[in-house]
Amino acid sequence: MHHPTSLPKIAGFASIFIGVITAAFAFISKSAEAAIYLGAAGVLACLVSLVIARKNIDELQMAVAGLFLSIVATGIGVWQLYNF
Repeated sequence: MHHPTSLPKIAGFASIFIGVITAAFAFISKSAEAAIYLGAAGVLACLVSLVIARKNIDELQMAVAGLFLSIVATGIGVWQLYNF
């Protein structure tokens, strides 16, 4: 039996994936500018995911989690910029 995956669910998973990758890159990298740019790109991608997933609460929660991780990654980049 075929179970199609919906676009909001894919967007939610992508949002979490982007958030985790940007947060990990911000922790590992010593380049503050790259962490800020990648985190900002993650925030934009997560905002698009929020718009796509706004109808279903489960996908919306995944998009918000990815958005939180991307904001944390951007904050880490800004912190690195001013403290290193």
